[in-house]
Amino acid sequence: MADDVKRMADLLKSGATMLSDICPECGSPLFRIKGEVFCAKCNKPVVYARATGPTATISPGNSFESLEQTLVGKISETNEFLKTEKDLEKLQAYSNLVFGWLSTLEKLRKVKDSFREA
Repeated sequence: MADDVKRMADLLKSGATMLSDICPECGSPLFRIKGEVFCAKCNKPVVYARATGPTATISPGNSFESLEQTLVGKISETNEFLKTEKDLEKLQAYSNLVFGWLSTLEKLRKVKDSFREA
C-alpha cells in the first residue's frame, strides 16, 4: 500500500492531475498525465466509455412549455389589438398572425403529446 501512495505522490510532484474519478478495477483515484488517464495502483491506462465532462442537454418539455407560453402570450396581446382596431387591413394582418400562432400551437401540442407517449 505504501508503494501505491508513494507512486501517487510522485505523479503529483511530476505535474500529473489527480481526478475525482476512480479506477473501475481497484477504486484508486485516477490521474491525468499528458492528456492520458492512468491508474497509479494498477499501473495501466484507463479509457472512458462515456464523456468525462458535463454535457448540456435541452429538455424538450421545458422548451415546449416555454414556446407554448410565448405563443399564448402573443395571441393574448394580439387579441387586445383586435378589440380596438378599426382598420380592415390591420385586422386582417392581426387575424393572420393569430391563425398562424394557433396553428403552431396545435402542432406544438401534438409534438409534446408524442414525446409523452415515447
